Amino acid sequence: MRTPHPSPEEPASEPPATSRDPERGEPTGGPPGPIRRWLAHAVPPGAPTPTSVELRAHGRIRVRRWWCPFESRQTLTPPTAFRWDADVRGPAGIRIRGFDRLDADGAAMRWRLFGVLPFIGASGADVTRSAAGRLAGEFVLVPTFALHRDVRWQSVDDTRAIARFAVAGHPQEVTVTVTPSGALASVSLPRWGNPDGRRHREHRFFATFDGEISHGGFLLPTGIHAGWEDTGAFIHYDIDAADFR
Repeated sequence: MRTPHPSPEEPASEPPATSRDPERGEPTGGPPGPIRRWLAHAVPPGAPTPTSVELRAHGRIRVRRWWCPFESRQTLTPPTAFRWDADVRGPAGIRIRGFDRLDADGAAMRWRLFGVLPFIGASGADVTRSAAGRLAGEFVLVPTFALHRDVRWQSVDDTRAIARFAVAGHPQEVTVTVTPSGALASVSLPRWGNPDGRRHREHRFFATFDGEISHGGFLLPTGIHAGWEDTGAFIHYDIDAADFR
């Protein structure tokens, strides 16, 4: 069931605070306050610790100048792999089917018109580095990854914290913003790409959330809008189902 973000006048209770480095204000024993508040809100007490999730979603994606409806299935296993398969209904009855993926062999994009005619095909170092940033930004869809031994947290203020970890050998810095009630508000990060059509370099990437949905006791963000700060959002979608593993 999808619900809007809880009222900010109803803050979520937090687990006990962790110790902090007195000089830098950084946590030394676990996530900082905003992240503890999010986990207390999103993860049920005594829940298992899944390492991946399979998501079903629907929404709209910008393909060149058209906004096209799509349905998708995605498997996320941060910080190592993802695969996103989608069926996109383009203009004039055109169907675009294919996948984006990242795994131990690198990243690739393979998309075909009507499942037959090549439309987009890409791989290589730039694609892998960009896909690493995508997986980093989507780690919040597996909330328990916030407690992974390789994630280092830095407190920013009472609503924001930065997660640092590596994906495919590339260091990531993801800023997570949490509402007073414990719901996720947004994530942002420097991500490798070329949204302006020029050479690949780091651009600020963002995702915002306007609701939540419960699956297996976990609260996941939905009403997701994501894109590049330079060129705006290129995808809007809602999560329909989540299977944690």
